[in-house]
Amino acid sequence: MNQPRRTLSSWETVVALLAAALALVLNIAATVEVFGTQATFGYRLIYTDGNAVAAVDPGTSAARAGVAAGDHLDFRDSSLHDRIVGLSYREPGPGEAATFRLVRDGTSRELTLRAAALTEAESRQALFSPLASILRLTGFLYIAVALAILLRRTNRMTWGLFLYLVSVTEINIFQFPDRVVPAIAFASDILSVAGTVGLVVFAVRFPDDAPAGWRATIDRFALPIGVLFAIPNLAWDGTSLLAGESPAAWMSYGATLGALALIALAGATLVATYVAAPVEQRQRVQWVIVGILCTLLSLGSGWARYWSTAYPLASSEVLLWTAALLFAAAPFAIAYAVVRQRVFEISFVLGRTLVYTIVSATIFGFFAILEWLTGRIIEQSGLAIAFVGLAAIGVAFSLDALYGRVEHFVERTLFRKRHQAEQRLNEVAAGLPAAQTASAVESALLGEPVAAYALSGAQLFLREDDGEYRDGRATLDRAIPLQLQGRQRSLRLARADAVLAVPILVRAQLYGVVLYGPHRNGEDIDPDEASSLEAVAVAAGIAYDHLQAARCERAAARWRKVAERQARELAALRARTGAH
Repeated sequence: MNQPRRTLSSWETVVALLAAALALVLNIAATVEVFGTQATFGYRLIYTDGNAVAAVDPGTSAARAGVAAGDHLDFRDSSLHDRIVGLSYREPGPGEAATFRLVRDGTSRELTLRAAALTEAESRQALFSPLASILRLTGFLYIAVALAILLRRTNRMTWGLFLYLVSVTEINIFQFPDRVVPAIAFASDILSVAGTVGLVVFAVRFPDDAPAGWRATIDRFALPIGVLFAIPNLAWDGTSLLAGESPAAWMSYGATLGALALIALAGATLVATYVAAPVEQRQRVQWVIVGILCTLLSLGSGWARYWSTAYPLASSEVLLWTAALLFAAAPFAIAYAVVRQRVFEISFVLGRTLVYTIVSATIFGFFAILEWLTGRIIEQSGLAIAFVGLAAIGVAFSLDALYGRVEHFVERTLFRKRHQAEQRLNEVAAGLPAAQTASAVESALLGEPVAAYALSGAQLFLREDDGEYRDGRATLDRAIPLQLQGRQRSLRLARADAVLAVPILVRAQLYGVVLYGPHRNGEDIDPDEASSLEAVAVAAGIAYDHLQAARCERAAARWRKVAERQARELAALRARTGAH
C-alpha cells in the first residue's frame, strides 16, 4: 500500500537525533571498553532478590574473598562510585575497588574487592568473550538502519521501529564521571521504555501503518502503557544508585514482567501478521519479522536474568551465544527487507560496486578483528606478533588473487541469476537492431526483461501524432516524458506498479517510454539491472529508426510505382490524343 510521503517535523527531528545520539554515544563508549582491558570482581547478582549472588567465578577477587552463591550484597552504606561498579552499571577497570557489606545467614561484614583482569575461563564465557563483544557492536548497524527507515518513511509505525532499534543495543555506561551516571542511567531507562513500547506500536501497525480491531485498541493505549512502564524502571535505578537498596517487589515485577509481557505481545502480534498475510506478501514481510524476533531472544533473556528461577536458563552459555549471534544477524535481515524487499515502500538499490565494497571491507575487517582477538587470547606471549606478521605477509602477497576471488564470488554467487539475465538481455540488445517488425521490438522491450528479471510487469508508451504517449489504452503522465526529454538515462519512479521509466530515443527525440515494475518479490530494480534495460532501450531506438526508414523506403517505392504507372497512362493518353 502506498503511503503519502511525509518528512520529519522540527520536534521529531530533535527527538530522533537525541535518541540516536544517546545510543551512538553509549555504543562508542562500549566499543572503547571492548578494545580495552576488561576486568571483573568475579560475582554475578540477581538484583530482584536482594542483590543475591547467583554465581562466583573461580580464581577471581570475589572467590578469593570468600563470596559464595546465595550471599547478599548490601550497598546502602557504600559510595555512589561503589554502587555504580558493584551493581554493574558499568564494568570496573583493572584495579578499581568497590566496598560493600557481605550478608550471610543474618550476619554481615564489610568487604572491599579489587577488580582484576578476566581469567582464562571467564574470557571464554559469552558474557565476556571478545567475539561476543564484537557481535554486540552491531548496535551501530541498528542505529544506521533505524535512522534510514525513519528519514525515508516517517509515520507512527516507523517511529516505533526506530525507538526500538536504537534502544535495543547491548551497552554499558563507560567511564563517565560518577556524578553524571544517574542521569545517564535514567535517560537510558526512558530510551529503553520508549523502545519496548515502540516495538509494540510497530508490531500492531506493521506492515501498512493501519491498525484495526484489537491492534487499534493496543495502539491507542501505547502511551499510557509507556508511562506506567517507565515508573518502576526509573524507581529501580533511583533506589539502587541513590539509596543502595535492591528494588522493591513492585519495581521488580513492574519492570521485568512488564518488559517480558510487552516483548511476548509484540512477538505474537508479528507472528499473527505473518500468518494472516497473503502468500504473495509473506516473502516481503518475513525478513522484518525474522529480524525483530532475532532481537527478542537477546532482549528477553536479559530481562529474565533478573529472576532467580529463570537465571540458570537465561545465563546458560548456549542461550547467550545463540542470542549474541541472532542479535548480530538481526540488522542485516531488517536492512535486506528494506533494501531488497521494499517493505516500507522505500526505494533503495544495491549494486555490484556496493556489494564489492561490503564484501572486501568485511574480509579486511575480519583480518583486523583476528589481529585483535589473537592479541587478546595470546597476549604477552610473543606469539601474537609473529602470527599477525605472518598473516600480514600472506595477505600482502595475495591481494590481487583475493580481489579476483571476491569478484568471482560476487558475480557467480550473489549475482548468479542476475548475471544470467544480463547475458540474455545483452544477446537481445545485440540482435534487436535487426528486428523486422514492431511486434518483435515490443516483445524485446516487454517480454524479455520481465522474464529475465522476474519483474511484476512492463508497459510500452509510444508517441502519437497529438504528442501524447499511449499504450493503446492509457495515456502516460505528462510529467514523465518531460523529465526524459533528451536524456539517455532512466528515471526512478515512486509508484507501486512502476519503479523505473526508460526512454527510447530515435534521432535524439523521445519516441517512447517503457515503464518497468519491481521484481515479483517486491525487490527494487538495482543500477546494474537499470543499465541493462537502458541498453535494450537504446537498441530498440535503433530498431525503430530502421523500421521507420524501411517504412519510408517502402512508401517511396510504392509512390514511385504509382508515379511510373501514372506516367505510362499519361503517355498513352497523349499518344491517343495526338493520333486524333
